[in-house]
Amino acid sequence: MVFLTKEEERMFDGEYGAAAQEAMRILVKVAEAYGAERMVEAKSAHVAAGLFLEEVEWYEKLIQGGARFRCFTTRHPWGIDYEHWEEVGTIYGNSPEIKQLAEQIFSYSLKMGVIPMGTCIQYLLGDFLMPGDVFSWTGSAGVVFANSVLGARGNMDGIVTNYCVAITGRAPEYGLLLKENRKARIVVDCSKLDFKELSDADWGALAFHVGKIVGTEIPALVGLPKKLSLEQLRAIASPLHVSGAIPMFHIPGLTPEAPTLEEACGGERPEKIQVDASDVRAAYNEISTTGGDRVDMVNFGCPHLTYSEIREIASMLEGKKVHDGVKLWVGTSYQVKVVADKAGWTQTIEKAGGLVVTNICMGPGAPFAARGVKVVATNSPRSAYYAPGVEHLYGSTRECIQAAITGEWRGK
Repeated sequence: MVFLTKEEERMFDGEYGAAAQEAMRILVKVAEAYGAERMVEAKSAHVAAGLFLEEVEWYEKLIQGGARFRCFTTRHPWGIDYEHWEEVGTIYGNSPEIKQLAEQIFSYSLKMGVIPMGTCIQYLLGDFLMPGDVFSWTGSAGVVFANSVLGARGNMDGIVTNYCVAITGRAPEYGLLLKENRKARIVVDCSKLDFKELSDADWGALAFHVGKIVGTEIPALVGLPKKLSLEQLRAIASPLHVSGAIPMFHIPGLTPEAPTLEEACGGERPEKIQVDASDVRAAYNEISTTGGDRVDMVNFGCPHLTYSEIREIASMLEGKKVHDGVKLWVGTSYQVKVVADKAGWTQTIEKAGGLVVTNICMGPGAPFAARGVKVVATNSPRSAYYAPGVEHLYGSTRECIQAAITGEWRGK
């Protein structure tokens, strides 16, 4: 039996409209399935949808039922870059009908109250959570980051649950919303690594390896440098749910709820696993899906790039030219691109022959194959694993830029 407050009961009974009623009834079923005893207030939701006629019809039904988002709700990449529509297209093609569907979904989302970010890095652009805040987000990289770095509490909810939480402002209290389920079950000792020599791709390969060896267990990572950059933390968070099924990690002294290893582990003494440079090297071979030196495209932006990452790419391309026959796509949010435009970074990248794209997923929703691309070089384990219809070569940002300029892969 799930306890509901009087307001939640009114939603359940339809007093807030048909959409809120359906959403609350779905959440009650979710709560019953997972043994949750009650609902709790959600501070944030992050939602997504495809580009199908059925999606438009579903949105129309929600709006007719009075759907309005009751917590701060942002939107995942729309799947279409309006500025480069014809050149980039979508994973479903680039017909005018697809564009029209995207515009309809955008309009309906605004009516329900979405903040139209169109990105997977909403946690860097105003959707910033405090320790203990409850959220329901699509996009596993963001979920891992929010649980682990921000100390917020959220499960790996499905898309329908994301919408139900957004519409009701409530979430079933189970899983990672409960303190006892957030303990580290395994300790990963990284102290044998030479962190002064690690590239950005090495960090991603390390996390990919950790995800593989721990599976579904929450790890505590020890032996890391005391100070980690935002980009390094994202490089850890992003691949963990790719090679494994990890909703969060602890770094004692950094994760808000884990000032010590003992507290990260809830007073228990879990198994310890050692990782070293050979594990990082082996991960490269697992992330790359092909060999050889052919490169059709270089892709950055899974997750979407930060200001610092775009600035770094622009500096590497200053005075250079992308090789004929090679595409270079740099994916980020519209908000970050506005700053990149003002700073001149976009102009530098595009003068070199690259393209800064927004509102596009550079992983599962990447339209690479639709553009005739066969082999993609990337610095993202996530993109290498998820981007459909193409082979991947994995390496550092510098190695990927070199491939874009020379037309050949010379990475590890």
